[in-house]
Amino acid sequence: MFFTLVIIPVLYVMIHKRGSTPGPVSPMGPIAAAVLLLLVGGSVAHAQTRKLTLDEAVSLATQHNSMVKIAGDKVKAMDARIKESRAGFFPSLANDSTAVHIANQQSIDIPAGSLGVYQIGPLPAQGVSLSQGKADFLLSTTTLSQPITQYFKVKAGVDVSRADAAGARADVKRTENDVAYKVKEIYYAILATERRRSAVDAQVRAAELRNSETRNAVVTGVALEVKAAETKAQIAQAAHMSGQLQDAVLNMREELADLCGLPVDAGLELVRAEEAVTGVSLETEAVVNTAFANNPEVETATHQLEKLRAALRGAKAEYIPDVGAFAQHIYQNGAPFLSRNNGAFGVHMTWTLFEFGKRRGQVSERSAEIAQAEDNLKRLKNRVRIDVEKAARALNRAETGVASAKELLAATSEARRVSSDQAEIGTANRSVFLDSEASMLSAQAELLRAEYDRSVAAANLTRLTGNK
Repeated sequence: MFFTLVIIPVLYVMIHKRGSTPGPVSPMGPIAAAVLLLLVGGSVAHAQTRKLTLDEAVSLATQHNSMVKIAGDKVKAMDARIKESRAGFFPSLANDSTAVHIANQQSIDIPAGSLGVYQIGPLPAQGVSLSQGKADFLLSTTTLSQPITQYFKVKAGVDVSRADAAGARADVKRTENDVAYKVKEIYYAILATERRRSAVDAQVRAAELRNSETRNAVVTGVALEVKAAETKAQIAQAAHMSGQLQDAVLNMREELADLCGLPVDAGLELVRAEEAVTGVSLETEAVVNTAFANNPEVETATHQLEKLRAALRGAKAEYIPDVGAFAQHIYQNGAPFLSRNNGAFGVHMTWTLFEFGKRRGQVSERSAEIAQAEDNLKRLKNRVRIDVEKAARALNRAETGVASAKELLAATSEARRVSSDQAEIGTANRSVFLDSEASMLSAQAELLRAEYDRSVAAANLTRLTGNK
């Protein structure tokens, strides 16, 4: 875009100005402009294309994909919640201050002589009014408190937070595995579709040549006009299919760029490995045990069960009275007969004796939730076993599909060689050779499709076992 909107207009203005200037024209201007055009154009074209291997695509996706980032942020939030829960183990320091202005201040009136009349005269000699403190009153209490019996509830809360954090990490792992699987699926699909499109284009070229040969035969009266019409229809169908495959490739390339966290219009050149290696064990029981240990969904369900068990311990701890030690510093300014600074320490207890079965209901609720979590974990393990066994069978079948596709490719390659020899010596038309070449390319596409099926099946089995 930058090259089209900026560089080309600038070069045009430079050349136009130099051409319109009177006097001898130096050839260096156009030459320099052309060189600059080639350099800039080459650098832009190079910058727009990026070679991308499958491993690089998976790495980019697991690092920059938005869903993976969101799951990672959730882990940070859960880790912060652990710190928040652990704070309940430690003492807290709090201050409570109150400033008050008293509108109607009380006072004590002592009349003259109310304390007696002596030789020196009445006591007091005249009436006295004593104010009860100041109109502006300040009370500040600073308390250091340490919970004691609350340890059990705090410990249960910390265990709940830790289970949530572990579940969040399992979610990150599941998200990374799903994204990696999706990247592999799209990556292989792009390669297979591009190879299939090449085969269709070869069919178009063969059909066009056959159409030319058919027209010549029609002119000489050898073939019918209907045969030429059929050939044109085949060309149109093949061209339409080629366009559909091209659209599919463009759509999948945008999806792949988005998964990898790249601009959707990024030019990507996919690098195909020479031979796809699954690297996955096909021993069903060993794979199932690995899945039970590492599958993110099973991990999440296990941590959910741990969380509910900790919540049950917290519900039972509600029966324990809250006992805590405290130390206070009290400052006041305005109350009579009291010291401005004072201190106090002691033990404080709060105990709910009866609340119409609320705590018993909480314990029953947590117990029922634990039973649900245990059944859900059992269900997930059964589901994982079924999925792993299905994926292992699919991988085995994909291996036989690759072997079959290789046999077909060998047969079509030999047919292409024979038709090439026949076309060279003139015993067969050139279209026959192109047809055989198209068949060979179709066989190559089928082989790539079989390898795609095998790679996707292996990626699915890898995802089920908790790996990328």
